Amino acid sequence: MWRSILLGLIACFFSLLAMTYSPVGWKMNDTESAAILLPALGAIAFAFGAPVVMFWRHRLPFILVIVAALVSVVLPVGNSVPLILLGSLLGRRRGPAVWWTTALVGLTSTRVVIADALAQPRGASMIKGGLAPPGADPAESVPAHPGLVVAFIVVGLGVAIGLGLLMRARREAADAAGAVSEQRATSDRLGEEAARRQERERIAREVHDAMGHRLSLLNLHAGAMEANAHDDPRMAESARLVRTSAAAAMEDLRSLLAVLRDPTAADTADLPLAKLAEVVRESFGAGQPLSSSIFISDPERADPTLARAVYRIVQELLTNAARHAQGEQLFLTVEGGPTSGVVIDARNRYRGGWSKAREPGSSRGLTGITERAELLGGSMSYGLDEGGTVFRVRVELPWRERAV
Repeated sequence: MWRSILLGLIACFFSLLAMTYSPVGWKMNDTESAAILLPALGAIAFAFGAPVVMFWRHRLPFILVIVAALVSVVLPVGNSVPLILLGSLLGRRRGPAVWWTTALVGLTSTRVVIADALAQPRGASMIKGGLAPPGADPAESVPAHPGLVVAFIVVGLGVAIGLGLLMRARREAADAAGAVSEQRATSDRLGEEAARRQERERIAREVHDAMGHRLSLLNLHAGAMEANAHDDPRMAESARLVRTSAAAAMEDLRSLLAVLRDPTAADTADLPLAKLAEVVRESFGAGQPLSSSIFISDPERADPTLARAVYRIVQELLTNAARHAQGEQLFLTVEGGPTSGVVIDARNRYRGGWSKAREPGSSRGLTGITERAELLGGSMSYGLDEGGTVFRVRVELPWRERAV
């Protein structure tokens, strides 16, 4: 903005100066004929329109340069405007058309400078009038030195072309520096990602070797206990639950390790909402008094991400209840559908003395539930209810449709 204003003011000043030191400007002192007034008014209009033209120099660069160059031959406005526009063109464009336009400006500028040098008297020439010694008579007819004429032509074109090429070089250098900076940032990100991938691979191997081995042994021993507990149905049922839980834990471990190795990979674990009641009954409700009500309309339409979130939140709520309210009845409600979303409500009698600061990490499960809900655009609230006798957790999740 400020550069366009500055260039416009410079172009306006030199255009008015060229009109003043021209045969038209000189003759205006002696006559007011239409033959003189029309070119003068045209030159003034062009001079005051130059600042406006500067704001369009990047939108119509070739047209403006060519028009300004041709106008400078017809009207006594000098060659400042086409030279400024030429410099701006060279600063942003490349190709043969640019140099053909430069040649046109060079020809018209040469024509303008030679015509100004040949104009008589001294006051009708910007070159001779501007370089006249103090006290010189403006009505005196004097010749212009050829070297001075050549110098004006060369300097004018040289400044316009040089500044244009300099601006182009600076712009290209800035673009190159930006590209190098972007490539460096990309390289840094790739390096960090490679380091994280290596660390994830190392963690995945350690978890697989340690937890996988222990879960396999647990499954094996639980199967042996189930086989040997013929006379104790309760022991056999407990051993069966331990065995099935260990097998499910192995499947979850494999799924988590796959995510750990490749976080962008699709989650292949089958956790449909339609099986949530079965999962609660068989896997998470063991050993905990539980009263559950699960009703979800059109569960097969739920996005796997939503289904997994509901599954994991319910798992965490049951685990927290077993940890902090062991033996207390837990009332779990899961309901919803495509039109209302999914609401999870869990309540149990408050035993007293429980707080977030009771034991380190005791609120980590609630924090994880909050993060899962917020990632899906939902919310979670928890606290004491019914006069401080009931601890309640409520989670609301918006519905997400399964991709077709």
